[in-house]
Amino acid sequence: MKKLLCAFFVLMLALGLASSGWAQSQITAGTVQGEVVDEKGGSVAGATVEAKNLSTNYVQSDTTNTDGHFAFLSLAPGRYTLTISKAGFATIIQENVNLTVGQTITLPVTMKVSAVAQQIVVTDVPIIEVTKTESSSTLNELTVSSTPVLGRKFEDLLTLTPGVSITQGPDGDEINFNGQRGIFNNVSLDGGDYNNGFFGEQEGGQRAAIDITLDAVKEFQVVASGANAEFGRTAGGVVNVITKSGTNDIHGSAFEYFRTQSLSANTSDGKPLQDFRRNQFGGSLGGPIYKDKLFFFGAAEGIRENLTRQNLSSAIGTPCGSNIVFNGTPGTDAQILASPDCQRVALLNFMQSTFSENDGAPVNHAIRNGAVFGRMDYNLNAKNQIFGSYNYDYSKNSNQTFDVPAYGTTANGIEGPSKIQAINTNWFSTLSSTKLNEAHFTYARENRPRNATNSSAVPDTNIGSANSPTNFAFRFGQPFFLEPTIDEVFWRTDVRDNFTVIHGKHTIKAGGEWLHSNNTQIFRKACTFSITPWVSCTTLQMAPRYKNVLTEPLWRHPPLAGEGPHSQEDRYSCFSSMDLPPRERLSISPGPPRSTTRSSPFLRKTLGRLRAT
Repeated sequence: MKKLLCAFFVLMLALGLASSGWAQSQITAGTVQGEVVDEKGGSVAGATVEAKNLSTNYVQSDTTNTDGHFAFLSLAPGRYTLTISKAGFATIIQENVNLTVGQTITLPVTMKVSAVAQQIVVTDVPIIEVTKTESSSTLNELTVSSTPVLGRKFEDLLTLTPGVSITQGPDGDEINFNGQRGIFNNVSLDGGDYNNGFFGEQEGGQRAAIDITLDAVKEFQVVASGANAEFGRTAGGVVNVITKSGTNDIHGSAFEYFRTQSLSANTSDGKPLQDFRRNQFGGSLGGPIYKDKLFFFGAAEGIRENLTRQNLSSAIGTPCGSNIVFNGTPGTDAQILASPDCQRVALLNFMQSTFSENDGAPVNHAIRNGAVFGRMDYNLNAKNQIFGSYNYDYSKNSNQTFDVPAYGTTANGIEGPSKIQAINTNWFSTLSSTKLNEAHFTYARENRPRNATNSSAVPDTNIGSANSPTNFAFRFGQPFFLEPTIDEVFWRTDVRDNFTVIHGKHTIKAGGEWLHSNNTQIFRKACTFSITPWVSCTTLQMAPRYKNVLTEPLWRHPPLAGEGPHSQEDRYSCFSSMDLPPRERLSISPGPPRSTTRSSPFLRKTLGRLRAT
């Protein structure tokens, strides 16, 4: 019933309202609009306006209404030339219309009466968006391609915009908007939902060296606050990423970035980056399949990196004077308590003799990452544009869970091999000169296993001494949240449709969305042990399964009868957006979409039990 009410609301709003907002840009496109007047300020009705994309020669046409108003609501980001013509007037050619994603360009056009064929070329374009209400920034294609980024990760460019920083989060670095946690953000790729269902960041998380090759990113819009209702589902910021497309010209690129120990500075304590070597390579290619009609673009990138950390293989401070072992005598205890390095030696000997574990070997931090992107654009006709994109990311990073000098060889994990895939399709249909429809579909699969480096090692053990003046802590064994592996598979389907109507100088925009999520997240249980008297171990007991629906975690032990290894969510949303023109005295801007969520019966039963306790 709720789904029917939501659909009815969207339909009636789109068809029945008589006035609404100034033109609103789309998630994957931009808007060019304006008013055509004569030299006396009177509206020029019936003028033909053509917008031509200079990269693909795609032309859209519109005719000014009785108020002299025209609007192209869904133009792909790029360079355009507008031609405005009418019998009895000189033709206006507006050049240098460089449109970015989410931008609304408003052009004032004045036509001069002329009895002969005459053209007037205008090169100036207003740079102030008079319809903009949100706090947003756009990093265009030139900025993305020319700004040096050490790791070529597009998220690092976000810090160029106001209010955005990169902070430490639960899964590594996370994007922070004006102090909000990263889990509140909304990341969109080519109009589709590109959020991780567990940590709330982009798909693939922050542990992957790259998740989208930078060569595939055309530009992106960063909305720190006040995002349009169309985005929804966010209390933080919005990152709207648009990818490159092919053009009528064949373009390609190739690159290789090489870093090694001899070319890198020492660490802050004066030590070199031992055995450090990083190769980052890739390229792109795009062009026409059928000129002016069908285009392709592809890009790929790979990273191979190695770095050795000594960890417990090297002395901590002053080296211990002997190969000391724990024997329980007061003299040995005093010697161990007084020296961090004697603690290191004694613990390594204990782990080797008791559990046959060598925790004193150097640790190799290896990164193996690759990303592949492809996109097709099809100008079906003057009224229909279709494009689809596919993004694939592979990541396997050994010993990347921790990078702490006091951790043993076994106290680490393997991040991956992760395989992230996302398919996005968009269909823009100009139904008439006053009606536009946008249809979108996303299908994504995120597989992110995490494994302990040594699955046969002892459980996670934090070892130290409260009586030691050094207050030094060591860690051995499988990290408690990895024992021995974690399985995470996240499926997502996103279907959305938006409908826009122009009425006079105003627009109506409304839409609906269905977002289906299916998440499997399993943590396996761990056992414990302890050593006394000088060693204190943390006693750990994990629930056998960790289940979550998006951002709502539930810990349970033992599991409920009939519990499955996964959970799912269906979310139905609808929105409307209405803003009266600036010269009016009233502005109406409803909030984010109304959302109806249906979770699994298992989740509802568990929540009821938790509330009862």
